[in-house]
Amino acid sequence: MNKEFLKDKTNELIVLCQKAIDDGHNIVVTGHDMPDCDSIISAVMLRELLARLGVETVVKFGTRPDGVTERLVSELGVFEGISFDGFEIDDALILVDHHVTFYKNDVIACVDHHTTPPEPNFALNLVQKASSCGRIIFNMALSCGVSDACIEKMAIFSVYLDTQSTLAPKFEKSDLPWLDEGIARLGIDKEKIEEMGFCLNSLDEDAEVLGMYAYKRYEFGGKVGVSTCVQIDEREDGWQSKIDGIVEFLKQKMLSDGALIWILVVNKPRVVRSDLYFIRESGVEIVKLNRLASRSRDVVPVVGAL
Repeated sequence: MNKEFLKDKTNELIVLCQKAIDDGHNIVVTGHDMPDCDSIISAVMLRELLARLGVETVVKFGTRPDGVTERLVSELGVFEGISFDGFEIDDALILVDHHVTFYKNDVIACVDHHTTPPEPNFALNLVQKASSCGRIIFNMALSCGVSDACIEKMAIFSVYLDTQSTLAPKFEKSDLPWLDEGIARLGIDKEKIEEMGFCLNSLDEDAEVLGMYAYKRYEFGGKVGVSTCVQIDEREDGWQSKIDGIVEFLKQKMLSDGALIWILVVNKPRVVRSDLYFIRESGVEIVKLNRLASRSRDVVPVVGAL
């Protein structure tokens, strides 16, 4: 962590927020549409950090999360005080966990751990590789001398829930000592948070619901690609037939959404394996990985090459 760099960026963010407030804006922290756990937790973390630094913000999202995300974030107790009803015209946005927005509101800053193109061009751009966006915000807090157990707990939760309990390729192994020490010091149930981190979907849900989990839409040069992701327990009977049903649904959904490709990521966190279904109008290609998939590594380059 470059403490001075993050401190300067945080102070710069405070100045930008105050200017926006003076110009009549409301400061809104928001994550991407169909927010995942890291997106929601990071938004709440930044709201709490800025409040401790004298800037009042609210957390809003353009859409609701999926059922698994809503259940997990509710269990963690960080779901209150969040609006999922979109934005007002006077809202100025701070983006977390993403750096591309399709909303027309002014954007004053972004904080993100996805280093994928396109590069952001806002007044403040803090984009760096990290296990989760929440991890970056926790480092921002430390750089400003804010030591808060609630913020640290949320950072730990964000890492586990965004990295399939530290098994995903994006997990920074250098975070392990901090995680282990923090879990012990803060009295976090490690077994419970590891199970939650798998974010397993229920195969009792309809294919039309499962196929839309973790929705992400990408657009490069006017060409659109979409990716969704399900987390399964491969020990459950009938999981392959359920995936086949999801693929059939997505073939039609891809066409109605105007996408050239729909990439379904099927993660099996208990065995650290993934299947990728590249769905195109011409057919379906299946790629099996002996690791968990990373959308920045396995999805974005494919869409960018369309």
